[in-house]
Amino acid sequence: MNTRRRTFVASGLAGALAAAAPFAQAQSGDYPNRPIRLVVPTSSGSTIDVIAREYAKELQQTLGQPIVVDNKPGANMSIGVGNVIASPADGYTLLLTTTEIVRAPMIYSNISYDPFKQFVPLAHIASTSIFFVVPASSPAATLAEFVALSRSTPQPLSYGTTGQGSGSHFYGELIAVQTGARMNHIPYKGEVPMLPDLLAGRLDAGFISGAPALQYSRSGRIRILAGASLKQRATALPQVPTLAEQGVRGTDIEGFIGYFVARGTPTPIVQKLARELNRIAALPAMKQRVEEMGFESRSGSTVESFQTTMKGVHDGWAEVNRMVAIKLD
Repeated sequence: MNTRRRTFVASGLAGALAAAAPFAQAQSGDYPNRPIRLVVPTSSGSTIDVIAREYAKELQQTLGQPIVVDNKPGANMSIGVGNVIASPADGYTLLLTTTEIVRAPMIYSNISYDPFKQFVPLAHIASTSIFFVVPASSPAATLAEFVALSRSTPQPLSYGTTGQGSGSHFYGELIAVQTGARMNHIPYKGEVPMLPDLLAGRLDAGFISGAPALQYSRSGRIRILAGASLKQRATALPQVPTLAEQGVRGTDIEGFIGYFVARGTPTPIVQKLARELNRIAALPAMKQRVEEMGFESRSGSTVESFQTTMKGVHDGWAEVNRMVAIKLD
């Protein structure tokens, strides 16, 4: 290519980029100009879904566009996560998810996305908690009594979780390995289908999230033995000791709930969404609502601070993986 030709091509490229820049800014500047889809990788009625709908009401008032909650449960949340990866990185598809976005690729060989490279974290809105509970009919009133009971029965005691390889599955195995409890894992496709068996006493124990733990303990239908995914006791259940307090190591990796968009979303849109989501997270009514569901409210995160949180979760679960061996089908 001669010098004149190279100069023409370079000039043409520079001109194209200069022309594209105002177009991209205009696209970001009038954002949003159509409905936004909020992907929730859990079933309708789950605690994450409830939080999503509370945020959607607030967010659409500020942004002036409908926020459509789209439930895509399954495969330890990876179906919903994958749906967002496959969607355009234009700010019109948001994701509300949990620690599983970091944990799942470490556990399942068929999950290959990279949460650090394929997503931008917008807002860390809560820290998760999960509770080890028994039905009211159980003779066990404490974790120590549950362990002793498991050693005295002819068959191991059953415990339900939200699935094979889920965080609650690992917590159950950590209890068994470190206390000598005889336990038989029963995986379910989520918390909602597990609850009837737990409440009826067809399960000896189970791991459930904060909202049902609060609801059913207050009504006397379950007994809460311990909290997990917590560095300290849950604000809503200060009387319940954590598993870590009771000597079960590896159960105090503080999980998170947060909003994400696909990497490549224009920076002005990322900044606008992050600002609005953090504003909503700081509302007293929203903080109260989140804590009523058994979570710890969080607000004021940045992309960088949320990434640091994600890295801590990654490193913590890497250590847990060395502590217990779970065979995944």
